[in-house]
Amino acid sequence: MTEAGAGAKWPPDHWQEHSFPHLDHAHAFYVIDHGRAEFELPSVMLMHEFPGIKRNLVPLVDTLSQDFRVVVPSILGRDGEPKGLQSLKQICVRREVHVMARHGVSADVGWLRDFADEHVARRRNDPYGVIGMCFSGNFALALAVDHRVAAAVMAQPAIPVWPCALGLSRKDRDDLQNRTNLKVQGYRFRCDLISPAAKLTAAQKLLGDKRMQTFPLSGSEERKHSTLTGPSASGEAIAGVRSFLRERLVAAP
Repeated sequence: MTEAGAGAKWPPDHWQEHSFPHLDHAHAFYVIDHGRAEFELPSVMLMHEFPGIKRNLVPLVDTLSQDFRVVVPSILGRDGEPKGLQSLKQICVRREVHVMARHGVSADVGWLRDFADEHVARRRNDPYGVIGMCFSGNFALALAVDHRVAAAVMAQPAIPVWPCALGLSRKDRDDLQNRTNLKVQGYRFRCDLISPAAKLTAAQKLLGDKRMQTFPLSGSEERKHSTLTGPSASGEAIAGVRSFLRERLVAAP
């Protein structure tokens, strides 16, 4: 996989840009389906890392879009060239600091659920997948309360900062425990200090070993964090996620 260089056109030519109005804000989002016929491919919602949609997300999208219609909502930051300080300011304006600090439920979960219904599931009953990474890692679990989510991936979940917190309400937890047809995978580097092992352990305890598998990745560097994007991306993890999504979403011939 090759990464789009700095200064390259944004969005990439094969990313179709759209807008999702919700309450008093319009959220940009992108659909990557390479011109395939509508409903030809199952959908996967890919949620970006902090500080926003970076160019290093493009190779992962290129890989996943070979099998799926990939939908990327813009949650935070300036698309293509997000800056950490600007994204932190957005978090403060949204008054999300207390949520990220401990056990709160992010306000983003509400609009992302509405967005998924309209633009990922497209108001149909077809199964779809969700991937969350870093600050959006727990969002994958929060969105999986939808019975149509057949596969969820938590990649290096980091927020809320409290080690075992998952950012779920009591109702979310109850709904997830009742989701018998849901499968979840979790990935992190063994020495990652940003994504504590306790987070994936807590998720697995909530769902049970039969519904969730965790994959600690080798790597002695504490700086290794992103499992699916950028220089530290794990080929093993990317292949595992793609295979998992195919197994759960692509109908057998």
